[in-house]
Amino acid sequence: METALEVNKKQHILDNYHKAKKELIAKHYAGESALTIVKELSDLTDQTIKEFARISFPNLNEISIIVLGGYGRRELCFKSDIDISIVYNTEDIESLKIGIENFYYCLLDLKCDVGFSPRNIKTFLDLSKEDLTVATALLQGRFLCGNEDIYRTLSEKFKKLIRSKRKAYIEATLKARKVRYSNTGSSIYLMEPHVKEGEGGLRDFHEVFWIAKVLDDVNDYRYFVEKNIILEEEYIELMNAYDFLLRIRNQMHLLCNKKCDVLTFALQEEVAKKLGYAPENADYETLRESVERMMKLYYLNARSINNITNRILKNLTESESSYEEYIPIDDMFIKTSSEIDVLNSKKFEKEPERNILKAFKYFKKYGLNFSSNLEYLLRKNERFLKGKKLSDDLKEIVREIFSSINNLPKTLKRMQDFYVLDDLIPEFGFQRCHFQYDHYHKYTTDAHAIKALEELENLPKIDSFQKIKIFEIYKEIQRKDLLIWAIFLHDIGKGHKADHSVLGAEMTRDILDRFGYPLKDIETVSFLVRHHLDMAHISQRRNLHEPRVIEDFVKVIKNKELLNMLTVLTWCDANAVGSGAWNDWKFALLMELYNKASEYLESSSIEDLETQIQKRFEDKKRKLLELLTLELSKKKAEFHLNRLSDYYILSTPLQDIVKHIKLEDKLIEENLTLTTTFEKNIGAGYSDVVIAVKNIENPLLIITGILTYLNINILTVYSFERKDGIYLIETQVSTSSLEAIDEQKFEKFLNLLLKVINGEEKFENLVRKRDRGFRASTVPPPTYVKIDNEMSENYTIFDISGEDRVGLLFDIIKIFSKYDLYVHMVKASTQGLRVRDAFYIRTKNKEKVYDKKLLEKVQNEILELLKNG
Repeated sequence: METALEVNKKQHILDNYHKAKKELIAKHYAGESALTIVKELSDLTDQTIKEFARISFPNLNEISIIVLGGYGRRELCFKSDIDISIVYNTEDIESLKIGIENFYYCLLDLKCDVGFSPRNIKTFLDLSKEDLTVATALLQGRFLCGNEDIYRTLSEKFKKLIRSKRKAYIEATLKARKVRYSNTGSSIYLMEPHVKEGEGGLRDFHEVFWIAKVLDDVNDYRYFVEKNIILEEEYIELMNAYDFLLRIRNQMHLLCNKKCDVLTFALQEEVAKKLGYAPENADYETLRESVERMMKLYYLNARSINNITNRILKNLTESESSYEEYIPIDDMFIKTSSEIDVLNSKKFEKEPERNILKAFKYFKKYGLNFSSNLEYLLRKNERFLKGKKLSDDLKEIVREIFSSINNLPKTLKRMQDFYVLDDLIPEFGFQRCHFQYDHYHKYTTDAHAIKALEELENLPKIDSFQKIKIFEIYKEIQRKDLLIWAIFLHDIGKGHKADHSVLGAEMTRDILDRFGYPLKDIETVSFLVRHHLDMAHISQRRNLHEPRVIEDFVKVIKNKELLNMLTVLTWCDANAVGSGAWNDWKFALLMELYNKASEYLESSSIEDLETQIQKRFEDKKRKLLELLTLELSKKKAEFHLNRLSDYYILSTPLQDIVKHIKLEDKLIEENLTLTTTFEKNIGAGYSDVVIAVKNIENPLLIITGILTYLNINILTVYSFERKDGIYLIETQVSTSSLEAIDEQKFEKFLNLLLKVINGEEKFENLVRKRDRGFRASTVPPPTYVKIDNEMSENYTIFDISGEDRVGLLFDIIKIFSKYDLYVHMVKASTQGLRVRDAFYIRTKNKEKVYDKKLLEKVQNEILELLKNG
C-alpha cells in the first residue's frame, strides 16, 4: 500500500511530465524541428521514468532499466509506444516483484502505450536469436538507470551474438522490408501513404541504420558521409526529409490522440490546417491547393528517404564476390550478368548528355541494374540535361526508348530517380509528386502515368477475361509507339487551371515536336490525349442503345486504328487508378461502346447502319421467340413479346429478356404483386436484383427508398415499363464498402418491400427514419447539375456531380417524382468520394422535358440537395 507521501510524490512527477509535454506540443505548433521535439520528449520521458524507478525500487543496483526501439533512439513521437525492459542477472526475482509491479503501474499513468518486459540476460539473448523484432529492439537499446554493469554485460554479449549472425539478420531484415512494402501498397506515391511502414517512410531510414550497426556498430548517420557512401548534401537532404516525416507523424498522433500512421484523406485536411498549409476555415478550392502542396512535399521527402537509403543499402550489402567477366556493349559501356557499368569514368564525363541517355537505353534493352560506379556518375551529373537542346542522334535515342513497352515503366522510374525525365520533359517534371485531391486516384499523377504503362506491359500476362479482349485489340494496333506516348502523356495537363485534356493535347504537340516526330504522328498522340476520357464518360453516362450517341462518337474517332488505341488507353488509364475504380460492369460498358463503334465504322453509310440495326432487331426478335418457346407456349411467348417496347428488346441481352419474361409470366399467372431474382456477384463486388411489379404507383421510388433505408449502395438502375403496365426494375447493388450484398440482406429488403406494398409499413415513415448517409470529407467537392436535351432522342438527361453518400440516388429520384417526372434509367459512376450520375427522364406522357421553368426548378432543387445533403 502506497503512503500518502508516495502518492503525492508520484502525482507531482506526473504533473511535471504532463506540463512539460504540453510545452513541447506548443513548441511543435510554433514550428520547432521535429528531431528536436522527439529528442526533448525522449529526454523528458527519461527524467520521469528515472524518478519512477527511484520510488519503485529500494535498491536500483539489482536491476538495469534499458529503453528500446524508437525511444531507445531518442526519437519518441507524441503517442509512440514507450518500450522498456528491466534486466537482471539472477534467476530469482521474488525480491523484485513488488518493485516491478509498482514501476509498471507508474508507467501506465503516463497515458501512453507501454511495452514492458522484465527479463534476465539469458532470456533476452535467447529471444533475440529467434525473434527479429527483439533483436532489432535490443540493437537500438539504451541504458537509462540502475546497474550499468548489467546493461554492459548484456550489450557486449548481444554484439558478439548479432555479429556472428549478421548475414542471417541482414537477410531477414531485407526480407521483412519486401513484406512491409507489399503490405503497405508497394509505392511511395499512394494517396493515403503509411508514414511509418510504407515505401519511403520512417522505417526505410531505420532499417539502413540497423544494418550498418550490425556491420560496423554505427551510432550516427554521419558515418555514411565519412565513409564516402553519400555526399554531404545528400546527408542534409536525408535528415531534412526525415524531420519532415516525423513532424507529419507527430501531428497525426495529436489529431488522433493515439498512435496512427496512415495519412488518410480526412487526416490530410486536418494536418494541412494544423501545420499552417491551410487556414482553419478554408473553402474547397483553398483546401485542395493546400493539401496538394503539403502532399507534394510529403512525396518529395519520402522519395529522398527511399532513394538515398536504397543507395546506402546497396553499398552496405554488395557482396565482394569473385571477379565476374564483363562483356563490352560499345566503346563506353560494359555489362555483366547483373549490372551495366562504364569502362572509363573520365571519358563518360566528356560527353555526359550522350552517355546519360545511352545508359538508360541499355538499362531498358538488357533489363540490368546500374553498378554503384555508374549510379555515382549519373548522380554526379544529375540535371546536366536541364535546358539542353538535343541533337538529332540524341532525339533518336529518346524515340528508341519509347518505341516498345518492354521494360519501359521500370526505365522511366529510373530516369525519374536521376531527374532525366524532368530535364527531357519539364512538363512531366512539373507533375513530379503531384497529389490529386479527388479521393479517387490511388497514386500521384506522375506515378499514375507510369502505372498505366505497367498495365500495358502486363497485357500479355493474361490472367483475366478483360485482358484477353484488350490484348486482342492491342495486337491490331499498327503504331504501338504512339499509343505508348499517349498513355504516358494522357494526364500531362493536370495541375493547371485549364481543362487537363485540352491543355494536355497542346503540351503533347510541343513535347513530341521536341523529339523530332513528324506532324502526322504528333496529331495522332495529341488527339488521343485530348479524347482520353471520352470512352469512359460515354459508356458510363450515356445510353449506348441510342444510335445518335454512337454516331456522334464515331464522327470524332473517324477510324478503327484510333478506336483501338483509345480503347486500350481507356482500359490502362482506368486500371492504373487503383483498386475499386474499375470493375467488370464498367468493362462491359466499354466493350459495348467499342463493339457498336466498330460496327458503325464498318458501315458504308448511316442508312446502311440503320438497316443493320433494323435487321439485327428482327433477328433478335426471331431468336427471342425461339428461346421463349423452349420455356413457354408459343401463344404465351408472342403475348409477352407484343407487350415489350422495341427499345427494350434492342437494349437488353437475349438471356436477360428470357429471365425477365419468366418473372413477368409468373407475376401474371399467379396473380402476384411482385416477383424477384437475386444473384450475388462476388468477383465484381455487387449483387444483381431484378424486380417485376404491377399495380404499384412509382415503384422505382419505393424500391430505391427501401434500399437506401437499409444502407444498400445503388450502382446502377434501369426501369422498363411494358405496354400492359408491368414494370421491370433491374439494379446492381453493393454494401457501402463495395462488396456484394448477401442473401440475408436481400431477404430483409424483400420482406420490407412486401410490407410497404401490403400496407403493413408506411413508406413515408421509413424515409423519415433512414440514415442520411455521411460526408467522408470535411469540405465537399464541387457540385453541378447539367441538363442535356440534345444527346437523346427520347429522354432529357440530367448529368449530376457531387459528393457521394448512401441514399443520394433515392433523394434525387424523389425530386423527379415530386414533379411527375419518370426516371427511365440511371447510370451511376463513382470516383472516390465523388459521384457522377446520369438520369434519363421523361414526362408522364412519355415525352422529353421542354418546360424551361420546370427544368430550372428541378435543377436548383437537386443542387441544393447536393450542397446541403
